[in-house]
Amino acid sequence: MKQYDLVALRSFIAVVNAGSFNKAAELLQNSTAAISRRVAALEAELGVRLLNRTTRRIDLTESGRQFHRDITAILEALEEAEERINCDHEGISGTLRIAAPLSFGTQCLGPLLPAFLRQYPELRLQVQLEDRFTDLIADQVDLSIRIGSLTDSTYVATHIAELPRVVCASPVYLKQMGMPRIPADLKSHNCLHYNNVSFREEWSFQSERGTISVEVGGSFCANNGELLREAALQDLGIISLPRFIVDEALQQGALTQLLSSYTTAMLGLYVLRPTRSYTPARVQRFIEYMKGAYRDIA
Repeated sequence: MKQYDLVALRSFIAVVNAGSFNKAAELLQNSTAAISRRVAALEAELGVRLLNRTTRRIDLTESGRQFHRDITAILEALEEAEERINCDHEGISGTLRIAAPLSFGTQCLGPLLPAFLRQYPELRLQVQLEDRFTDLIADQVDLSIRIGSLTDSTYVATHIAELPRVVCASPVYLKQMGMPRIPADLKSHNCLHYNNVSFREEWSFQSERGTISVEVGGSFCANNGELLREAALQDLGIISLPRFIVDEALQQGALTQLLSSYTTAMLGLYVLRPTRSYTPARVQRFIEYMKGAYRDIA
């Protein structure tokens, strides 16, 4: 059996998962030229072409696809073996890479992390905050925190909690445009919403008569809750956001809660992880910690 270079194997997997040599180099903190040399050497060792390279994209050959699948399984098994040994002899260690939405990360996750690190002093945390759907494999992230509905079938989702949502606007806006009394009134208002694709969205409410869904629209949409809150504070329109984003403004009277006789749909808080037969202990401990933290908050 040939003696393969483990670094070259990891470089090949990084290129495939990231979709480019440049991004793989960033993830591995190495030069693009070095990554390219390793993959080329691996192809020479195997005697087959693994990747089809063009100026715009990189595609796996049929041999490359099979090799990637097999090597990924082998390296994951190796990581699992290392993880089990570390847990048995040294406790929880290594690096835990977490992705989370920007607003949630700064306001909710940040205050929880120091206590988690004190529990596991050998662990290192690497957190990236971004308001986009993280590709756990390509970005080499262990887990992602997501708020709202889930559409990914390729990840394992663990429910952590339900987050309350609040519909609100500034007193100045309400004085100018009027106070909505029922959900249907929102159709005639400038509704600012969390969406970076369409200028229209559906908001749902619960009443004694059941679920009421209203299609709303407005002059401004964004993929960040704090940006939407700022627009509402500047009297631009009505927002429907998680309470943790608007709670301080509500307490100060800068925003006014609307339609309080109706119950707005809650937002699910989830932790997503790649689909694997084995969940690293550091990932499992973090999930358990988040469940406990939100159980205490509730």
